[in-house]
Amino acid sequence: MRPHERWVWTELIGFDREQPDRGVAEYLEAAGFVPAGICLLLTCPSFVLAHQDQPEEVELPPDFCARNAHDRNPLQRRQAWTNWDLKALIRALHDHGIQVYLTVFTWSGRFREAWLNDHPEAGLVVRDAGWAAAVNVLARLADGSYVEDLWAERLTAVLEDYGFDGWHEADGFGPLGGPIYRLCVSDDTVAQFLELRGVRLPPHVAGSCGHDLEKLERRAAWLWRHAREEWIAFYAERWGRFWHKTVAALHARGKRAVVNSAWGREPFESLYRYGVDYRRIAQSGVDGIIVETVAAGLCMDPRPSAGHPNRHHDFLAMLMLLKASVPGTRLIFLHNVHDTVEEWDAVRHRPAVLEREIEALSNVVCTRSDGGLAPCADGFLVCLGDGLRAEAWTWLRERWALAFSDAPRRTLGATLIWSNAAMDAQLEEFVAQRPWTVHRLLFHLLYYGAPVHAVANVRDLAAVQGAILVLNPHLLPAAELEAVLAYRDGPAVLIDPGCCRVMGEPAAIEEASAPLPGDPLTIEEPDGFWDHLEFRPLSEEFLRACVETITRVSGAPRVTEQGESVCLMATETSSGALRLALKNKTPFYARPTVELPGPATAVEVLTPFPSVIETPTPTSLTVCVPPEGVTVVAARPEDQP
Repeated sequence: MRPHERWVWTELIGFDREQPDRGVAEYLEAAGFVPAGICLLLTCPSFVLAHQDQPEEVELPPDFCARNAHDRNPLQRRQAWTNWDLKALIRALHDHGIQVYLTVFTWSGRFREAWLNDHPEAGLVVRDAGWAAAVNVLARLADGSYVEDLWAERLTAVLEDYGFDGWHEADGFGPLGGPIYRLCVSDDTVAQFLELRGVRLPPHVAGSCGHDLEKLERRAAWLWRHAREEWIAFYAERWGRFWHKTVAALHARGKRAVVNSAWGREPFESLYRYGVDYRRIAQSGVDGIIVETVAAGLCMDPRPSAGHPNRHHDFLAMLMLLKASVPGTRLIFLHNVHDTVEEWDAVRHRPAVLEREIEALSNVVCTRSDGGLAPCADGFLVCLGDGLRAEAWTWLRERWALAFSDAPRRTLGATLIWSNAAMDAQLEEFVAQRPWTVHRLLFHLLYYGAPVHAVANVRDLAAVQGAILVLNPHLLPAAELEAVLAYRDGPAVLIDPGCCRVMGEPAAIEEASAPLPGDPLTIEEPDGFWDHLEFRPLSEEFLRACVETITRVSGAPRVTEQGESVCLMATETSSGALRLALKNKTPFYARPTVELPGPATAVEVLTPFPSVIETPTPTSLTVCVPPEGVTVVAARPEDQP
C-alpha cells in the first residue's frame, strides 16, 4: 500500500472520560489503526477567547463536550468532561504517537456567550439579518485593536496549556460563515475597506448603518455592483494577513496549523464567493489544507442542486484544481463518513457512494516538475469519527486498502493544464460576462465521461507527457499560451466555452454563445456552497462532443455500452497493470462494456462486488457496477508478464 495520512475528526463524545486513559485504547481497538492526527471539535470560540489556565479541576460546558450540546451519538451519551479530563485525553493520544489538533467554530455555543456579549463589535453583521452571534476574527474591538491579534495570543496559550500540537481551522475562520456579498458588511469592515483599498464610496455606503437592515441591504448591494473586484481583493488581503499572523504565532511556539478549504469551493469560486485566495494561505506557511470534498454527505440532501449526481465530479475537480494551484501544499481530503448533529450517515445509508468517493479522491494525480506523479491528496480526515462501531471501521479500512494500493504510473487520458494567472484574468471576465470557468467546464466534462484524472501547473508543462487539455486558453498570458502552443509531447485539446479544437487539426467544434438575459451585475448570487453560480448557457451536445474529442485523441479506454450511466477512471499502475475504476452515476445497476487499448491476458475484479466479469473479446470486458457505486478491475496487458 502506498503511503497516505489517516486523520480523524471527532468530538469528545467519541471517547470515555470514565476510563483511566479516557477511552483511547478502546477507541483505537475499534478503529483498527492509529491515526496520524486527531482533531478534537470543541465547538465554540469561547474555548479560546475566554480561556484561563486553571490549576483546579473545572467542568466544561456541555457544548464543549458535544457539538451543540447534543445528547448522544449511536454509541454513548454525552459526558460532563473537565479541563483535567481533556488534558489527560491529549496525553493518552500522545502516548500512541498521535498528533492532536484543536477545532472550534466561530459561532457562540449555547452555554458560553459571555465573551461575545461583552464584545458585540466582534460579531458578524449580515446584510439581511443584522447582527449575528458569531465571531468575526477580522473585526476590530472597541479599543481599535484587532480580534485576529487577540485570537493569535489566546490560541497559542490554549494550545500550550492543554498540550495540543496545533490548530485545525474550520467553519468561520477563513472564510466567514457565508459569502462576502452577504457578510460581513459592518461599519468597521467598510472602514477597513476604505483604509486598505482607498475606494471612493457614497455616503450611504461609507456612513454608519449600524444594524439597520434597509441600510445594510443598500450598502451590500452597492458594494457588489460597483466595487465587486475591490471588495474581493480586500477580503483576500485580510484573510491573507490573518493567516500570516496566525501561522507565524503558532510556528513560533512549535505548533502547527491546518485550514479547511473555503466551503468546498475550488480556487476561483473560493476567491469570488468568499474572498479566500489559497495561494496567500499557502504562502503563510500553513501546514496543510483540509479539502472539503463533501459529495457523500450532500448526496442525501433533498435540495435539488445539493444532491445532483454531478456533485461527485464537482468536488473531484475542485481537489485537482486546488492541488495544481498550490502544488507544494499538503492536502488532506475531507472523508464524509457520518455526522450525528447534521443528521446524515454515508457509511450506513449510502455506502456505495462512499466507496466511490474513497476510490476516486485517492486516485487523481498531479504531475510534478520532475515528471513523476503525486496524488492530489496526501491522505484523508474522517468526518466524523465518533459513534462508529468496529464493523464500520473494518469496512472503511478495506476500502482504504484498495484505494491506496498499486500507485498510478500514468493516467490513461489527458492531463489538465492549470494556470493561476488565467484564474486571475477570469475574475474580470466572469463579472462582466458570466462565461464558464475552468472548474465548471472540467466537472461537467468529467460528468459526461472525459478521461481527465491528472493535472499539472502550467509551469511544469515541460514535464508532462501525452495528451493535454487546456480550458479557457484565451485567458493565458502570452508566455504561457506560447508554451502551450509549442507543446509537442502529445495532442493538445483547447476548449473555450463554445469552441473545442485540437492543435494541428483543421476542424473545430463550435457553438454559438448565448448571452444571459439581463444585466450580469444584477444576478442574485447563491447563499450556500451547495448552489451553483449562474453562468451563460452551454449545451450538453457541445460538452459531449468535447468529451469524445478528448477520448479520441488521448487513446484512453472507453465505455462502449452504457456510457450514459458510467464514467471510467483508468490508470497504468506501478505493477504494469491497467486499473479501471467504473463509477455509476445512476441509482440502478449498470453493466458497461469497456474497450481496452489492447489485448489483456487476465482480468480481475478488485472490489468485493461483483464476483463475475465477462470478456467478450480479448480487448473488451463487461462487468456490473452497483448503483451510485464503483467497481474496480485490474487488467494485465498482453505484453506484460
